[in-house]
Amino acid sequence: MSYCLAIKVNEGLVFASDSRTNAGLDNVNTYSKMFTYNVGDRAFVILTAGNLATSQAVYHQLEKDINSPSPEINLNLCEDLEAVAAYIGKLNTEIYSQSLEVQNQSALMGSYFILGGQIKNQEPNILLIYPEGNYIYASTDNPFLQIGETKYGKPILDRMINKKTPIADSARVALLSLDSTMRSDLTVGPPIDFVVYKKDQMHLDYQGRYKLESPYFKELSDTWAHKLTDAIHSLPKFSWEDNN
Repeated sequence: MSYCLAIKVNEGLVFASDSRTNAGLDNVNTYSKMFTYNVGDRAFVILTAGNLATSQAVYHQLEKDINSPSPEINLNLCEDLEAVAAYIGKLNTEIYSQSLEVQNQSALMGSYFILGGQIKNQEPNILLIYPEGNYIYASTDNPFLQIGETKYGKPILDRMINKKTPIADSARVALLSLDSTMRSDLTVGPPIDFVVYKKDQMHLDYQGRYKLESPYFKELSDTWAHKLTDAIHSLPKFSWEDNN
């Protein structure tokens, strides 16, 4: 399983994804689910969840088109984020259809993608791309997108994220959303790939990869656990509790 998320606030965008692809008792595999592209007037981050073979094939074709001397389309030629989303959606459905013909496995071969970023002089944004090739933007009320194992990491996003949330706080919330998910689901695991993109900077300068033992991530997780414990102890008492 996978868990990936993207957040859009007024100051910019935040992206985070786990790297676990298999979580058997004696066989744990990892593979980055994040693709970044930053050239000239554009900066993109792409996250994926679903069938690994399909996702890898889409990423490989993106790279192949970028390096092609005469491409029909690639990430450099797209005029806006919607064109990028349509391009990724088309690749996804083509590869998905080819897999169906070979393996006849319907939805098991599908992949979801989150696309985010900015082209110069345009608004930064995030979009969710479905296996069928269509896509949607994040809503104004809930300016974040999730794919994969979403349920454990969603409550903190619902409570904390809105368009006015400072980008640094949004970044911490994103990591805590991954932390909560990893604690409850063994199929989601580190390393965590992480990008913070500030609006109009046109560079993916703030990138990181965290393991459980990484100093910052460990301190963040431990501090959050202690603060939650303190908060529980400070909640209003029941009438039947012993006040002595």
